[in-house]
Amino acid sequence: MSRKAVLEGGKRDEILNAALELFLKNGYEATSIRMILERVNGEVGMFYHYFNSKQEVFDKAVELFFKKSGERFSAIMNKSANHITPRSRLEQLYDCYTNSMAELTQLANGSIHWSILYALHEQTLEAMLPAFQVMIHEFLQAAGKDDCYGKEYLASFLLKGISGLVHDRVFSTLSLELKAQETMELICRTLQIPHDIFESEGRHPL
Repeated sequence: MSRKAVLEGGKRDEILNAALELFLKNGYEATSIRMILERVNGEVGMFYHYFNSKQEVFDKAVELFFKKSGERFSAIMNKSANHITPRSRLEQLYDCYTNSMAELTQLANGSIHWSILYALHEQTLEAMLPAFQVMIHEFLQAAGKDDCYGKEYLASFLLKGISGLVHDRVFSTLSLELKAQETMELICRTLQIPHDIFESEGRHPL
């Protein structure tokens, strides 16, 4: 008899959230179905009522990870922008990105092939892109260049560039201040906007 389709919600979501938490903490190989069930005080039969296998719950947990990542990025950009400077906005999004990448690395925990990890990284960037587009639009507005040609493509280009910086071995050894300066330099050169929009927390509110 085939397993009946189960809608989202209830115990299924409880299992899924527990699975995501454990996969992020331990990685795939070191997380067992029994560990997940112990976290939600459930039985083996209950697990197989909702999922066919550990691999399936892992796949669904990864989907949940990207959904939550996208929600975090959106929450940052949905905050009131009345007194947020370009530098603060960049720092908020940068922190969110680095935290998501750290979680993604933990999720893999060395047990996922590099090609799959690369695909997961690309999905992380896709989840981040809408929020990043809003940020780039704000930067251009602050610099008086909101009519910049091709701005819809610049966000994707810059996001990939910043991602490349973050994962560069030399860049990773820099201080936080130098990392911020290098990132801002890349943004200013690409958008052709003045550096001074980032220079003072008291200037250029978005």
